[in-house]
Amino acid sequence: MKALRIIQLVALVLVAVYLVLFHYANPETVRLPLLISVPPSLVVVLAIVIAWLVGWLPGRARMWGLERRLKRAESDRQVLAGEMDRARRGEPSDPVIPDRDAAGVRRGDDPTDYL
Repeated sequence: MKALRIIQLVALVLVAVYLVLFHYANPETVRLPLLISVPPSLVVVLAIVIAWLVGWLPGRARMWGLERRLKRAESDRQVLAGEMDRARRGEPSDPVIPDRDAAGVRRGDDPTDYL
């Protein structure tokens, strides 16, 4: 595991242990506006979760937007690469007249066959 991930897990365990101790040290409940009575530890957990979401969501939304832009740029690059390959192969861009070959020389068939 990466060292940062290990540090995050240790910090998460320490916060959980602290919240359990906080809960047992404060058995009273508090009444928040428009809510039922809840223990103070639940209020602290709720505040931590909301703060984490406020920090995480904008960055994640930006990352999703950049990933979409990257996929669009890659698909555009593939389209352009296909066009460059076609140009390198030398495919004729001018339409070919049916009774002539690619060099413009008339074939030996009768033009009345096309009427």
